[in-house]
Amino acid sequence: MQSILIIKTMYDTVNFKIERAGLFGANSFDIKRYLSNVTEWKNKNGSNYTGNAENYKITVSEKGIISLSGSLSKYYFGDNLQSLTRRDTKQAIDKLSDLIHLDFRKAKVTRFDIAGNILTQRQPADYYPYLGSKQYFERVQATTNTLYYNNHQKQLCFYNKAKQAATKKIPIPTELQNENLLRYELRYSNHINKQFKTDVTATMLYEEAFYSLVPQNWYNEFNSIETTKSNNFMPNVRTIKQAERAAFARLLQNAGQPFIDEIISDCKANKRFKHRADYSKLKAKLKKLIVASDFEDNSDLIKELKLKIYEIARDAR
Repeated sequence: MQSILIIKTMYDTVNFKIERAGLFGANSFDIKRYLSNVTEWKNKNGSNYTGNAENYKITVSEKGIISLSGSLSKYYFGDNLQSLTRRDTKQAIDKLSDLIHLDFRKAKVTRFDIAGNILTQRQPADYYPYLGSKQYFERVQATTNTLYYNNHQKQLCFYNKAKQAATKKIPIPTELQNENLLRYELRYSNHINKQFKTDVTATMLYEEAFYSLVPQNWYNEFNSIETTKSNNFMPNVRTIKQAERAAFARLLQNAGQPFIDEIISDCKANKRFKHRADYSKLKAKLKKLIVASDFEDNSDLIKELKLKIYEIARDAR
């Protein structure tokens, strides 16, 4: 049996924004000289330009607002397979500040991703059927190798990191070649201040309290996904009624959460039930069918994934 081996990583994509008031007298247009591939354009309000600071894209608007977008892990290590420790995060931000000759430690974070690369016993896609619905999220199986959970504030993304690296011709360390490498990312993309009840700044990313919080959030978001069982019949199906129930559960599982939502919406629109609570009861019963005992238990796969994701969160330093 494969030993548990985890390739840790913390922050991946981290985007920043510096308002004019946060420049403390500095001129945002002065950083142009430190960028490569500069493109400038004008509109009725003034000049704008974009450029690159290594893998980071820098945009300066006519109002003097500076936006930085890129992978902090890739900037610091050259790839996003390695772990950004708390100390590494500080050094990466200091290094980027030095590169563009602008102290942006108080810059607001407008997006950040927490990610982990996990060596699994099976191909990543083998785990997706047992990751079911998640409250307040839309489950989207984009491709065979990619699974998303979306809402208007954040996104969970699971994909085959080895296949992505091969497609993009990204070198994989020798010890990871021919391994099953599942990538799980939690992406905070909107309303970060509301989610954390404060403006998240560059310095907060490496402060101990915040750095300890985000991997726990990363684990908790995964742990709140409802797990399902396989779509294989168990030998304990012995009657026509059991087979009918199992077949219906299989159809529900294949159709997914959107189909259940559609059924409930249709019932509400046509006022099928006298009591409002009956709609919630029906939804609960349909969801329960998906994890019916007439299906094969794949708890070993889910336990493996939960354990490895838990260990990444626990060991983040």
